[in-house]
Amino acid sequence: MKKIIILLIGIVVVSCTKSLEEDLLTNPSLNGLKSEDDVKAALTGAYAGLLGSSNPGYYGRNYLYLREVPTDNLLGTGARKDFDNFTLGTSNTIVVNTYNDIYAMILKANLLIDNVDKAEIDKDLIKWYKAQAQFLVALGYSDLTSLFGPVVLITSSVNDIEDKPSRSSLEDVEQHILTLLEEAIPNLEKEESEDLPGAATLGAGYALKMKLHLKRKEWEKVDKTADLIMQLGRYSLLPNVEDLYAIGNSFNEEIIFSVKTTGDPFGKSLNALAAGSTDIAQHQYDGQNDYWGFGTFRGELKVYYSYDPSDERFIKLFRHSFIDRKGKTVGPKTLDNKNNPEVNKSLPYIYSEKYPHPLAGTETDLRTDIYHGSTLFVFRYAEVLLAKAEALNEINGPSAEVYNLINEVRNRANLPNLETTGSFDQASLRDAIFQERQWEFFMEGYRRDDLIRQGTFVEKIKDSHLKSSDVINVQECHQLFPIPEIERSLNTNITQNECY
Repeated sequence: MKKIIILLIGIVVVSCTKSLEEDLLTNPSLNGLKSEDDVKAALTGAYAGLLGSSNPGYYGRNYLYLREVPTDNLLGTGARKDFDNFTLGTSNTIVVNTYNDIYAMILKANLLIDNVDKAEIDKDLIKWYKAQAQFLVALGYSDLTSLFGPVVLITSSVNDIEDKPSRSSLEDVEQHILTLLEEAIPNLEKEESEDLPGAATLGAGYALKMKLHLKRKEWEKVDKTADLIMQLGRYSLLPNVEDLYAIGNSFNEEIIFSVKTTGDPFGKSLNALAAGSTDIAQHQYDGQNDYWGFGTFRGELKVYYSYDPSDERFIKLFRHSFIDRKGKTVGPKTLDNKNNPEVNKSLPYIYSEKYPHPLAGTETDLRTDIYHGSTLFVFRYAEVLLAKAEALNEINGPSAEVYNLINEVRNRANLPNLETTGSFDQASLRDAIFQERQWEFFMEGYRRDDLIRQGTFVEKIKDSHLKSSDVINVQECHQLFPIPEIERSLNTNITQNECY
């Protein structure tokens, strides 16, 4: 049979002219892999896939559309209202592009895995480069299964052009993720590469493994894997929570793995595993005189009001008032207004400060600087602490160790020890941990998976709006997004998710 390098989805023809130069540099199927420069270029091309083929991309604005808007954290407004009221169609652009971007990244990583052994470089270097690509494939399938459930599993860059695979079982895809990580982890380094900053480390491999165990509620394995990360001795919480999000602070001891961007529109750099840019910050500022943006990511008032007023995450990481286009000061929304219908009757203008724009507050029209280099967290140390706390509570209920783990996060936010705020059994402590995760990881892409794992996806979303007139027709089957219809037209063996 005729064998060719192909991916059985629509992305093979997307953005061909725009990415041709990059493909010539990074696609080993075109030039082969001989020198380390060849391999480095291929790996950089694979990492570039994390930002997608076009803005807003895979780990760009799309990431928040898919993981934060269809939750109780953010409102969907304007063209993105369909994410908020669960009226997505099977051809939704954000869904289609994300699905395609992830598979495109997997293809590039599989190409490296399949060809790197041919390179004329040190064998240990070959193992490291292969481990990086294996990590990327594992991350891609982790995100695909989180968003779409069971998906087509492609394990090689060489496939039969006439093959029309059906969706693999969730168990098979997750086993592939674990197999890749088991092979990759021994060959990942403890520290980040100085030559290729942003590369996956040993901690990142463990963190992705921990995330899968958490999703599957394999509590003993979550606990064990969290311990492996902690025993590396290189991660800790930053003393000041706002420093974590400061522009230019993308390398610090709290970040385990992140997507680091250059700030140049789709710029490529072979000296770092960073490519392109994101425009998330622009979408956190709403049509103001000195913060003129697009105002897409509006926080729900209910989560805003749920914070303790002394919580540093509330004080430092939200904008509590702003100046509108007419020069009028709007806000502040204060916690005293929680039950004030006059204050809450209009759309809540609540914005996060987690993705700051470098020109915000300088009376500059931010639309002239759409692209910027912000850090998009994939794993950070606070997640390890709270995941381990959740696992230990599920295993044995409340304990001093569980409280200590939670309190490390709370104390950094200037909150008292949790056990001093009330008496907890296993169930109420579980709720407290999920609440802590919402406060800590607001607008970082965790909430959707947390609601699904907690079993409160429908309940929390239906209860997310303050106005009683708001009706959200969310169902359990909305936990998964639709498989893009164009993919099903290309391969009729791919079934559609329920609800669509």
